[in-house]
Amino acid sequence: MSELKFFIPCVPPRATAQQKGAFVAGGKVRFYKKARIAQAESDWISLLRPHAPESPLQGPLLVDVSFVFPFKKTERKADRERGWVRSDTRPDVDNLCKMLFDAMSRLGFWNDDGQIADMRARKMRGQATGLAVYISEIGAGE
Repeated sequence: MSELKFFIPCVPPRATAQQKGAFVAGGKVRFYKKARIAQAESDWISLLRPHAPESPLQGPLLVDVSFVFPFKKTERKADRERGWVRSDTRPDVDNLCKMLFDAMSRLGFWNDDGQIADMRARKMRGQATGLAVYISEIGAGE
């Protein structure tokens, strides 16, 4: 059974795939990627590339991700001393996962993100900002 575990120290991109632009041309609505969305996708690809496996993980997968953003200036001193606090502000954690998983699919972490059968995602603010990822193939008896 294969697994991957890594931490990328960074300030995770806050843009999500749902923030697309739209315009009407020829009576039809056309969607496009805004520049900041394209930049966020490029950032994810660059950050994840060194951690991509040699071959895609197979079968059903367990994925655990933690997005750690910087503390707000108004954060309480007690929270800062603890080292982290759960975040209840935008962007939504499910939308952050969508862009991340799309980038991971493009880099060959798995064949398709439909393989994710068990997922946990956290969004926090803390001193050690970054992205923590754990991925494991789920065995037949699990």
